Amino acid sequence: MSWETFVVGTLEIAPGLPEEKKVTIVDDFEEVLETDLVWDDQNKEYKISHVNWSSHVREEDIKKCHQKHKRHIKRISLSLWHLSEAGFNLNVDRSEHEQVFGQWYKQRPGTIKESAAYLFGTLLPPTRVAAGI
Repeated sequence: MSWETFVVGTLEIAPGLPEEKKVTIVDDFEEVLETDLVWDDQNKEYKISHVNWSSHVREEDIKKCHQKHKRHIKRISLSLWHLSEAGFNLNVDRSEHEQVFGQWYKQRPGTIKESAAYLFGTLLPPTRVAAGI
């Protein structure tokens, strides 16, 4: 399964590490994040900023990669955003149907009766009346 993601952050590798080890760490993070890490010479860190429209980036994979290399990482700040989870939705329907309690009903006088039946029959759990009350 794929989805849309935005990954942003920075990675600073501990100083004094052999170049081969640094390359391995960067390669592993690039594979997990599905993007290139860009070296920022001024701040001596790697920058990550990438939108992926068919992403397979997963939180679990990022955590595993960090766990694997954490003793060689001086600092990491990373955020993964799933773009398919909207912060705002606008839905306009100019048809004769109306959404009530998650169900679509044709607008007419009986709509409230049908929607109430749905609410009490589906959404609310059945109750039991205790004997003798």
